[in-house]
Amino acid sequence: MTEQEQRVHEIVTQVLAERVIQKLVERQKQALVVYTGSNMGLEPGLESLRKLRLEEGFTYRVLLTRSAAEILDTSAICSALEPEEFWVEKPGDSPEALTARYDTILVPAMTVNTAAHVAACMADTPAAAIILDGLMRGKNVIVAADGCCPDNPERVRRGFRMTEALKEKMRENRDALKNFGALLTTSEHLRETAQKAVMSFVPVPAAGKPAPNMQAENRTKAGMNAGKFRAALEGRVFSVNHIKSCPDHAVIVVPKRTIITQLASDEARRRGIRIEIES
Repeated sequence: MTEQEQRVHEIVTQVLAERVIQKLVERQKQALVVYTGSNMGLEPGLESLRKLRLEEGFTYRVLLTRSAAEILDTSAICSALEPEEFWVEKPGDSPEALTARYDTILVPAMTVNTAAHVAACMADTPAAAIILDGLMRGKNVIVAADGCCPDNPERVRRGFRMTEALKEKMRENRDALKNFGALLTTSEHLRETAQKAVMSFVPVPAAGKPAPNMQAENRTKAGMNAGKFRAALEGRVFSVNHIKSCPDHAVIVVPKRTIITQLASDEARRRGIRIEIES
């Protein structure tokens, strides 16, 4: 192959890759939204979802639990989210079918009750079943924990006076969600967390030269702990080759707009490795 032919081949490959990326990002932005019966952080969470729709192109299918439908303003939710489908208590399909169809699950209002059910692996309600099944499938499950966090200042303002033992139990449930793979955030930061999650797990075929191995950075220079590594990329693609020399349960930092292949994502999940997008 001549140099010119090689150049044409590279351009065509890049164009095709970018089109694939665009399609896959669009799929990630088709989100399933689950509202449980908490109104803590409701307004900033709703604003985050509205901005994701207007500015980032997210589309929504929305499920409200029965308690959520009783205490939340459903008309405000519909106005802000403009959902393509809207269900109360009973979704239009089984929880398993929904989580298989959508890669992004947003929980803008997690209750103490739902957090306890998911932490105990109890899929006894449609909302808990969707969240738990999404976690088991390795989907992007993004949870605003305002309503299930015992340390939320809003609880004190509302008159809650809990014992430390009760607080600790609620923290255990919250931490269980995180250990299961949920991305915990607050309603105010729901938008940023969703953006990072979508861009962190975009599966595309690896292309180009084999990528070099991880390079551990100087701890004091980079301000990272010993289990944190920075990916040394020659392009924008982060492939499974980058993970091979990285220890299990480590954290790998990749530059913004990095394309992460499906094999790399699968291998990272299998080995308990977390991939972070550089801020």
